[in-house]
Amino acid sequence: MRIINYHPRAMIGDGGITNSVRRLSEAFARLGVDAVIVYDGSGQAQRDAGVEWLPVRHVARGALRVPLSIGTALASADVVVVNSAWTSANVVTGRAAYRTGVPYVLAPRGAYDPLIMRRNRWVKRVWWLLAERRLVTRAAALHVFFDEQRVQAERLGGIRDVVVAPNGVKIPDGLRWDGGSGDYLVYVGRFDPEHKGLDLLLQAVARLPSEARPDLRLHGPDWRGGKARVRRLVSDLELDGTVRVGDAVYGAAKWELLARAAGLVYPSRWEGFGNSLAEAAALGVPTLATPYPLARYLEGRGACIVADAHPEAIAEGLLALTRNGVVAARPAVSVMDEFAWDSVARRWLDQLGRLRGPAGRLHDGDRFGDLEEGR
Repeated sequence: MRIINYHPRAMIGDGGITNSVRRLSEAFARLGVDAVIVYDGSGQAQRDAGVEWLPVRHVARGALRVPLSIGTALASADVVVVNSAWTSANVVTGRAAYRTGVPYVLAPRGAYDPLIMRRNRWVKRVWWLLAERRLVTRAAALHVFFDEQRVQAERLGGIRDVVVAPNGVKIPDGLRWDGGSGDYLVYVGRFDPEHKGLDLLLQAVARLPSEARPDLRLHGPDWRGGKARVRRLVSDLELDGTVRVGDAVYGAAKWELLARAAGLVYPSRWEGFGNSLAEAAALGVPTLATPYPLARYLEGRGACIVADAHPEAIAEGLLALTRNGVVAARPAVSVMDEFAWDSVARRWLDQLGRLRGPAGRLHDGDRFGDLEEGR
């Protein structure tokens, strides 16, 4: 089987989608799949870790950047996985796969969450009517991380099938939580205060008595000025002596930060998956998160404290985390087994075998409103 993962930025950076595309493709290759990553680039195809990296020229800039002659690259595939959502590049790639007769799986990675749909609501609605709806209804399947997310997928309307598989986790060999030698709590993720609930977290810390406030370190890349907004909120809440706003951390620096933390906090208002939470749990780090699917999954395995996305509830969760921690050593083994990339790839392959090629007739219903309102 030849599986193409399409993600224009697969060669760039260390982001969640980029890493997931790479790791999943490598796992496919280890399982005997002819795995290919198609990305925005030029030059000759190369092979790394058993995966063929196939560059395709893209033109224009920003949200309008699209691939040229992408159909030629997709024609040899048995299945194409189109990653992310709300982009011109995906619309062009999905159309090319459909016309070529290759089934494609749309992997929005949480981008169709109802709360995300409400961001820039009218822009998204116009784009949905013009392009995104057809991309969704032509897909052989829509990918979700957990079975409970099927409902969100089905509310889109016209979904032909669903592939359910989590992201994988890969941690350095031999690395485990050291018991919290750093004596700090840490957040690792994008500085998007609304999405990631950083304002809720800071308000929760401010509610705690001064002697109970943890040493809290926030690390990640900026997102549309979000880091500056977080710094202002830290100052406004008089938390400068308690909260540190730091740079993004990658590679060995990230793993050391997690392994030495007394706990990880992940207070998102909504979330597709949440790689940092999964990585911390796999290490055995005590964690606190809001009740999105991965957090609830880990809670059931004793690896996470779950608190509602409100400052009062998060404050109580912080006290529980710093006072009691979480029984984390045993769940770490389970999490690593269940979220190992080879296990994830097998789940994909078990489900891809049932997919069929493009259907000739489209579903014409507009279910955007139902999804957006969570009906």
